[in-house]
Amino acid sequence: MTFNDVLLDVLVRLRAENKPILIDWDAVQYWSEPILDYFLELGLLSPASSAQSIGCISCENHCFMDVITLPHDDPALSRAFIVCDGENMQSQIGRVQIPLVRLQQWQSSVKQLARVIADLLAFKDKIEFSANQSTIKLGMLKSSKGRRWVSLNCVDLSLVINQHSVPVEDVLYFENEQLLIDSDCIDDLLNRETLIQGKAYKPSVNKREAKKLETQAMYQDWKDAYIVLSQSHPSKPKTWCSIQIAKMDIAKGKDSETIRKNMF
Repeated sequence: MTFNDVLLDVLVRLRAENKPILIDWDAVQYWSEPILDYFLELGLLSPASSAQSIGCISCENHCFMDVITLPHDDPALSRAFIVCDGENMQSQIGRVQIPLVRLQQWQSSVKQLARVIADLLAFKDKIEFSANQSTIKLGMLKSSKGRRWVSLNCVDLSLVINQHSVPVEDVLYFENEQLLIDSDCIDDLLNRETLIQGKAYKPSVNKREAKKLETQAMYQDWKDAYIVLSQSHPSKPKTWCSIQIAKMDIAKGKDSETIRKNMF
C-alpha cells in the first residue's frame, strides 16, 4: 500500500467507526516500509498498548484468540502464547508461542488528525478538546474580508471554513512521501464570496464519487467471495474466510481484519 492508500484507509476507518481506531502489526506488513515511521512522526499514529487477542496462524482455521503473556524483568525473556480451545485441535497444537512483535498496535483518532491538519496550516495556538464535541476549532486564517475560523467536523471528517465544507480526503494528499494540504482549495473557501463573478474552485466530486464507487465495488467482491467460501466450506469460521480473501487479488492489499469487517 502507498502513502495515499494508507491515508485514505485511516480516514475511512475513522469516519466509519466514529472513535479512535487500532492498527495491528499484521496490517502494517502490507504498507511500504517508511510509512509507519512517517505516520508516527506526523502524529497521525501513536503507539498503543499491546494486543490482547490475535489471529492464530497455526492451522487453517485462523481463529482469533486471547493472548497470554508471561512478563519478565528482562524484556528479551518475556513470552506470549495462545492456547487452542478447539476440541479436535487442542491436543495437536496445544500452546502456540506468539512473537512479541506481533502484539504491537498503533492508534489513530480524530484528535490526532486535527493536530496534523493544524500543523499543516501553521496554527500555533493550542487546540481545545472537549468530550463528545462534534466540531474542533483548529485556528483562524486571514481572508480578503477578515479572519475566518477553520474547524474540523468530527462526524463526517470535513474541514469547515467560512460556512463551506470540504471532505478531508479532498485536501490532504501525499506527494514525494510528504503530506501536503491543498492550499488552493483552502484559499477558495476563505474567499468564496469574492469568487461569485469568477470560476470558483470546486472539490473534485467526480473523483470523490469514483473513490466511493471503487470502495463499494471492492466490498461487494469480498461479500461475493465470502458467500462462495462459506458455502464450499460451511464449517470454517468467518475469520478463516477473510484470511483466504486477503490472499486474493480482490483484497487490493487490505488486511484480513479489514476484510472481515466488510465482507457481510
